[in-house]
Amino acid sequence: MTPIEHAAHIDQTNPRTEYLQWLAESGRTDALTLRRETAEQVLTEKRVELIDHLTTAEVSSVRELARRLDRDVSIVSRDLDVLFEAGVVDYEDNGRAKRPVLAHDTVLVEPVVFDGAVFEH
Repeated sequence: MTPIEHAAHIDQTNPRTEYLQWLAESGRTDALTLRRETAEQVLTEKRVELIDHLTTAEVSSVRELARRLDRDVSIVSRDLDVLFEAGVVDYEDNGRAKRPVLAHDTVLVEPVVFDGAVFEH
């Protein structure tokens, strides 16, 4: 049972549970919710550019991603590590290189407003 299914099983009348059910029913079972403070620190313009690129193109390494975006590889690596710590990006082994990939299909930022209810940690 996924966390979303478990939450739905526990309490059918809780607005947060209804929100999680809606996510599951809409196909967004792989969602990460960031606290507002975390999002403000992590989702800088340059890091969002990395996320956008990973959404639209597959890259084989951090070096290739930096080259495609015409950015310094050490800065891209640091930005990816920040996104990794926040759970936004993951790495797959690709021989001797690390291949950055998005860790989740959907990233939401709190407060989440759903059906008139506001959700924050």
